[in-house]
Amino acid sequence: MIELDNLSVFYGKYQIIKRVNAKIDEKVLLLGPNGSGKSTLLRAIAAIINYNGHIFIDGQEVSKLRNYNKLSTNLPQPYYLTDSVKDTIYLYEEIKGVDPKLVIQMLGRLGLNSVINKKWYHLSTGQAIITSDIMALASNPKIILLDEPFENVDIGKRRILAEWIKEYGNEGIIVTHEVEIIKLLKDYKTYMIFEGKLFGPVTARDILESSIVEGEKPSAILKIEVSGRTFSFIKEDKGYKVETLVTLDGIYNISA
Repeated sequence: MIELDNLSVFYGKYQIIKRVNAKIDEKVLLLGPNGSGKSTLLRAIAAIINYNGHIFIDGQEVSKLRNYNKLSTNLPQPYYLTDSVKDTIYLYEEIKGVDPKLVIQMLGRLGLNSVINKKWYHLSTGQAIITSDIMALASNPKIILLDEPFENVDIGKRRILAEWIKEYGNEGIIVTHEVEIIKLLKDYKTYMIFEGKLFGPVTARDILESSIVEGEKPSAILKIEVSGRTFSFIKEDKGYKVETLVTLDGIYNISA
C-alpha cells in the first residue's frame, strides 16, 4: 500500500505538491494537465526527490527504505545509470529479478528488438518510453509507478501496453494528461491533480461519461479547484463533455 500523509513538495520557495493525502492499495490513474505536479508526485514516492510530510510503502517511510525491490518505475533516472539498454536489462536481472527473455519478448511484440544494443541516448523519445515501461513491468513488481507511459506511442502499441499494465503489478499509479488513455483503462479508480492539489477518487468510466461545469453542484461526482474557482464533474447534458477534450490541459480553456 502507498500512503500519502500531508505530503508537500517544494522546489525552492515554490510549493508544487500541496498537502496531499491518499491511501492506494490497487492500480489507479492519476490525471492532470501538464505542470500540475503529476511527475513530481511520482518522483517523491520513488524517493528521487525530497518531500515534507510522510510517504509510506507497506507501512515503511520511503525516505528510510533500503533494498526494497517490490517497486518499479519508468522514470528515467534509474535507467540512465547504465550505458546501453542491454546493460540495463542484465543489471535489472541481477538486482530486481527481471527476466531478460521476457523483456526481449515484449520488445519484439512491439517491433523494438533493435533497441537492445543501442545506447539510451540514441533512442527516440517513444522508444525510450516504451523500453522503460517494459523494464518496469517485466520485473512483475508489487507496485508500479508509470509516468506518461503512453506518450509518443502509437495507438496500436498503446493498446498492448494497456493490457500489460493490467497484467503486471498489484498496485500503483499510472500518470497521464491524455483523455484518450482513460478509455483504455476505464475501470480504474482515478485521481485528478490540479495545481498540486489531489482530488478523487472516482472511476475513469464516470469521468469519461461526465461534463464539466463551473461551480459546486449537488449532483457532482467530483469537484476540483482551479485558480481559486470550483468546477464540478456532472453526469448531465450540459457543460463541456470530458470525452471531447484531447488532454486535461483543456481544463484551463474552460476555466479562462
